[in-house]
Amino acid sequence: MSNQQIPILDHIVILVSHKTLLGISKYIEGQFVLAPGGNHADGLTTNKLILLSDGVYLEFIAFFDDIDPERRRNHRWGNEKEDTIIDWAFTLRSESDFAAVQQRFHGAETDVSYTDPIAGARTKPDGTVLKWAVCVPKDGQGKNLPGSLPFWCLDRTPRTNRVPYEVEPNLTQHPNGVQGISSVSVHVPDGQIVNFKGAYDAIFNGPWNYEVPSSSTAGEHGISLSGGDASVRLVFNGVKPGTVELFPGLVFDIEILNSS
Repeated sequence: MSNQQIPILDHIVILVSHKTLLGISKYIEGQFVLAPGGNHADGLTTNKLILLSDGVYLEFIAFFDDIDPERRRNHRWGNEKEDTIIDWAFTLRSESDFAAVQQRFHGAETDVSYTDPIAGARTKPDGTVLKWAVCVPKDGQGKNLPGSLPFWCLDRTPRTNRVPYEVEPNLTQHPNGVQGISSVSVHVPDGQIVNFKGAYDAIFNGPWNYEVPSSSTAGEHGISLSGGDASVRLVFNGVKPGTVELFPGLVFDIEILNSS
């Protein structure tokens, strides 16, 4: 695989209620520094972020309480469980590099495919407009597959505007010492393991290892797939070992930071 097509871990999506998002500081106090997010262009959701020094970020996203319930149900995340990781995203150095990834799904041993890029946008509190395109995984019946496979978030405005981890490094200095994401574990129903394995093989075209935006080599940077209740789990890396609990039951391990 060319370097341009190696997946870069972009961000992790955690769904919360709008009330929880407004009070998110109390959940992460003493653990993480919070970065501002903004409102999405569809008028349905808003977010706040935790930026990590490896360039990946956690996105806390919430639906506004006063939106049309039918519009929420029709959103690809509208029926997901709150206070859990519901999705995660890869990116690439250029949107044009995604065509090669998409091409590998033709003839792959899976019924999964990705949509063509779909435009998205968000306005930051300072008025900066961010633009990107997303490519979403769907099964053979056209059903969305949030979390079981990553979606792709491909920037159309500079990523540094969306993820200012380098220009505002103070936002990445977390009290718990977390600096990045070491690994991602994906759990899918036992009967779907072979199908999803074929999809991951098509994504990576080789070992299931991702890069991070900062080019850091600290951590495993690997994806694993196993059977069980559908879920996504993370392992952080940082300067001190331990665990992080963002919400009751949403617990992350922290590995000691080391570079290969």
